[in-house]
Amino acid sequence: MKKALLLSGHRYRRAWLCEAVLLLCLVITACSSLRFRGLTPETPLPSGDPPLLTPTVAPVLLTPVASATELPTSDPVLPTPTPTFGLPLPDPTCDATPMWGLGDVWNNQDVRTRLGCPVTEQLGLQGEEMHFQHGVMILRPDVDLIYVLFERRQPQGWGAYTDGYLESDLGSDPSLVSPTTKPGTLPLLQPTGPFGKLWRENAWLRETLGWAVGNHPDSTAEAAVAFAGAVQDFEGGVLLWNGSVCFVLRTDDMSWDMY
Repeated sequence: MKKALLLSGHRYRRAWLCEAVLLLCLVITACSSLRFRGLTPETPLPSGDPPLLTPTVAPVLLTPVASATELPTSDPVLPTPTPTFGLPLPDPTCDATPMWGLGDVWNNQDVRTRLGCPVTEQLGLQGEEMHFQHGVMILRPDVDLIYVLFERRQPQGWGAYTDGYLESDLGSDPSLVSPTTKPGTLPLLQPTGPFGKLWRENAWLRETLGWAVGNHPDSTAEAAVAFAGAVQDFEGGVLLWNGSVCFVLRTDDMSWDMY
């Protein structure tokens, strides 16, 4: 009798333990459903939440992987170079130096340091020039170039264009009518000759320079003004004397000045 009661007690405790474990599993399942209802491994995250990061196994050779973060190109401990803007350029050491009037202009420190050394001999120049509302054109026949100097002397203030004028070219375009001016003032005219050909064929130049300016109030046709001067090429530009002033044409920033 005592043995039967002991066996019945063991069976009762085992049944109670099974029921407790089953109840605990049901509670965990229910809580999981409440917290992550509708979310399974195949269900994407709601929009706005950060994506899950799936760990990847590194290859045996540890091949470098491109990073979205740009790596520094220099050691941050090292000091950065100090800008040298505004510091004077060193004087050039030249085998030969310009002479006479061009030499006087070249000896100006700003001119000398930016133009550098001469690359050609100084030449006498029989040139022509024509003035416009917003600049001037200068013909350099020794190299068949036309220098166009705009009224601004800042960077991009001048350019050089090939002189392609032929005697058979038309002298003017009747469809381009110049504006009238007040009596007693210099007239605005259509340019002629090499300057006129370049002006008519280049719409941007035509709009930037404007019309040619007559030599006197009674001018009815524009004519280039001839001059006897000198010219010399340098590493960083050109010096051109028109008999009255010396033009300094720089190529480092395409600015110009005159002395």
